[in-house]
Amino acid sequence: MRPAKSLIRRGAMTMALVAVLVWALLLAGLGTSFALVQVPGQTPTHDDILRGFDASALSASREDVAYGGTYDPVGMIVKWQKPIIYKIEGLRSRPDAINFAIATLQQQAALAGIEVRAARAPSEANYAITFRNVAGFNLGDRKAVCFLTYNFNTSGHMQWAALQINLAAPSLERCVRHEILHGFGLMNHPHRLHSVLSYHVGDHMAEITEADIVMLRSLYDPRIRPAMSRLAALTIVDSLIEANRRALNPRAPAKTDPMPVLRDVIADLDKAAAGGNVRAMMYLAEAAWQGYGMPKDPARMAAWIERASATRDVVARFDLAHALGSGRYMPKDNARAAVLYRRNAELGHAVSQNNYAVMLRDGLGVPVDRVAALTWFTLAARGNVASAERSRQALMQNLPPAEQQEAVRRAAAWKPAAEAAR
Repeated sequence: MRPAKSLIRRGAMTMALVAVLVWALLLAGLGTSFALVQVPGQTPTHDDILRGFDASALSASREDVAYGGTYDPVGMIVKWQKPIIYKIEGLRSRPDAINFAIATLQQQAALAGIEVRAARAPSEANYAITFRNVAGFNLGDRKAVCFLTYNFNTSGHMQWAALQINLAAPSLERCVRHEILHGFGLMNHPHRLHSVLSYHVGDHMAEITEADIVMLRSLYDPRIRPAMSRLAALTIVDSLIEANRRALNPRAPAKTDPMPVLRDVIADLDKAAAGGNVRAMMYLAEAAWQGYGMPKDPARMAAWIERASATRDVVARFDLAHALGSGRYMPKDNARAAVLYRRNAELGHAVSQNNYAVMLRDGLGVPVDRVAALTWFTLAARGNVASAERSRQALMQNLPPAEQQEAVRRAAAWKPAAEAAR
């Protein structure tokens, strides 16, 4: 089952731009041909780009904390899976700025292999580019040249993005390239990498770099799937980075061993899991299951799943139940998923009530029980889960009156339980 609600991760997150480069790849017109400009001693290594991908695509940038960002040890892959349909809003006094923003969006979309077009009507757009003329956008204690907000769901699919551009800014090109690249899923700042996304103090170039192109092409390779975990993505992207580096720059430094990077990630996840982070436990279970950065170990996998199942956090328990029910990050186990959904349902978590009702209706991990399913659909509908109301009405039509009345009686008598001690 897909989650009944979408998740806004770092939703309405803002990113100010102070971009830097010592490598420049000059974008030509609306096409995707590039002139590579090298600066001696500044060629990124394979390790540089792999760690940069971890920092940007998987939000694992410790250095970003100093710039007001956050460090997330349990990031996942987020990317567009549908065409980008843009609309232009706000001031129209600078056609050159509008054309530049559109051209940059088209160029980066071409690198990613994503279709991009103008909206035929404002309502169909999923990407808004708004131009204003202000002293600067206030973002807490600082002002931004421009900033991006975006939304993606629990399946790692980008849903929409909105770019605000300040026409009064002196560094418009740098701002636009930086923020649009964020909007493709390279969401954080790899500050140790020569990238248009990083904040290297003293560097002021504003072109997209070799590392940026390699990371973007690698992210949009079909082998890197939305919602992929940090370890899984890094294990697979390692070879993609190498291939994309060689295609772009045959003289790039030799490939490095990815194991130091994977060991660092495992250490991060171990620390997070020790602090009770259920998503970290799920990622470590997956690593033991699939052999990401460690030998395959079914017993270790089972131990992490068992430990994660003991959480008292309702949202984390839902996350684990969904993973078990879908086979994401661990082997599919509907029976265990049903136990976790039921525990949440009894506490009053509406989306879990809906998902548990689906399992009861369809016999997924539990015996079919249509009266119980109708009861939970009714409760979930009260909790404003839209799909639950549709399912409730459909099931009502297939139950005899006596069973309908019993489900109504149970729903009326239901009261949320207290979390049991474990």
